[in-house]
Amino acid sequence: MQDTLIPVLPTMLAEGMILLSIAKPILLVTTFVAYTRYVARFEADARMFNLPVAAWNYGYIGAAIIALAATLLIPIFWIGWIVAIAILAGTMLFYMNFRNARVPAGRQFRLGVDNFAKAMAARKNASAERAASALFTRADGTKEPVPQKEDATLATYLAVEQILVGPMSARASRVDLATAQGGVAISMLVDGVRTKREPLAPEVGNAAVDMLKRLTGLDVSDRRRRQTGHCTIEGSTGKSKLTLTSSGSSSGQTIRIDFDREAKLGRSIDTIGLAPAQLEVLRRLEDPKKRIGVVLVSAPVGQGLSTLGFSLISRHDAYTNNIKTLERELLYRVEGVDHKAFAPETGAEDYAAMLTKMIRRDPDVVLCGDISEPGAAKAATLMGMAAPLVYVLVPADSMATAIATWMQAVGDPKTATTALVAVVHQRLMRTLCPNCKSPFTPAPEQAKKLGIPTGKQVELFRPSGKVQVKNRVEDCPVCQGSGYFGQVGIFEVLSLDDEARRLLSENDFRTAYARAVREQKMIQLQEAALLKVREGVTSLEEVQRIFAPKQSAAPATAKTTSSS
Repeated sequence: MQDTLIPVLPTMLAEGMILLSIAKPILLVTTFVAYTRYVARFEADARMFNLPVAAWNYGYIGAAIIALAATLLIPIFWIGWIVAIAILAGTMLFYMNFRNARVPAGRQFRLGVDNFAKAMAARKNASAERAASALFTRADGTKEPVPQKEDATLATYLAVEQILVGPMSARASRVDLATAQGGVAISMLVDGVRTKREPLAPEVGNAAVDMLKRLTGLDVSDRRRRQTGHCTIEGSTGKSKLTLTSSGSSSGQTIRIDFDREAKLGRSIDTIGLAPAQLEVLRRLEDPKKRIGVVLVSAPVGQGLSTLGFSLISRHDAYTNNIKTLERELLYRVEGVDHKAFAPETGAEDYAAMLTKMIRRDPDVVLCGDISEPGAAKAATLMGMAAPLVYVLVPADSMATAIATWMQAVGDPKTATTALVAVVHQRLMRTLCPNCKSPFTPAPEQAKKLGIPTGKQVELFRPSGKVQVKNRVEDCPVCQGSGYFGQVGIFEVLSLDDEARRLLSENDFRTAYARAVREQKMIQLQEAALLKVREGVTSLEEVQRIFAPKQSAAPATAKTTSSS
């Protein structure tokens, strides 16, 4: 027997050395060290809340002895080690449940599984946000969560993205929605040109409208009253502030969404497109001795009338002049200017009374944002005769229409023209994309129309919308192939003297207009547009687009319209 064992003894000892793993004692020591560290924290916690510290210490020691015995007595180490961990973890869990039932609310321990679940939820939310094309911050400053794939509201969220993300990428200034039984019609405005987009089906479209109203802090259930709210959208093109205006009727809701409206309204008078001669006429009104009377400010609807009005009052120093405004809605605030919104209420003073009260407080400059209310125009002209300089905003397609509207609102042509000192009419036109505009030499006939002397070589530009990338011709990344980027104003500025006022009071706009062109060298609207062509700001094609459509006829009180 001994002779048999002697030859194999070295082999058995060698196998025993191989089977002895250094990892096992390391795991065992690590487990008990971790346990003792948690027990030390639990002891301090028990003392803080006056729990039975001694009893729990005996329990911790007993659990450790049982766990150690399990690892030594169970033949298979891995099974014993798992049993030991279960004993130690069970003891700690038992203490947590014991103390959570006896400590104040909010001081309970939470299992790591809760944190893990929160981490997983945060990870899913982050993944959803990365997949989303747009993220929203509500009117109250909180973030709108992005729905998960299984969420029923995901279709609505995607519909809102469809409404806004494309127009943002296309540099749209606004998006308009119109709800009806057949669905929600969508259109966008890019550089003053309206483009229809794919409509939404009724169910998802109406849900998207409700979500937009909720994001901007509006009353979703109110589908008739005019409401205005704000929220923020962030996408691949950057962050924008949305201004949503909703109103409704029996046929459905209309929603207007402006992108960064306030930033677009705040323009310096030197940057809106006025020619130097036109600026000089308006700067004369800054003289305190000439800062009196009424200035009519007009533009077609959607052609920057509010921006023009704010630019005109901002050229007056708000810290040395008392400047006030009376507006239907506070679209923008000029620094130092006292803006006031008119909100019609039953039994409250009307617009004309509020305007009269404002002017009687001796302001230097007043901006009147609306003359549609009865008596508002008459109040403005009567006060403009003796006290401040009053800018009156009049939506109109031409200067002649603006003057006719003004005289009709006042009610008496002589009274209406007595305080008039100037009329400013604006129209917007697109400017050429600086990245892709294409130069060319005009034909002699084109040069003659532009007032270019015969034989003088002038380089003009036309829209391209294309750029060459290596050997390929692609859409311009700046204007996205349209050939235009942004808008600029073209103006007529009519300065009135006694003779011009007399002609206008007799409804002879044509003679007053022709006299201003002849004697004052007044720049006409088409002339202003062609000057922009000569300067390389816009194109002949854009001038043709602006002036080719038929203009709406002026009211019968005017004999003719301006050359626009």
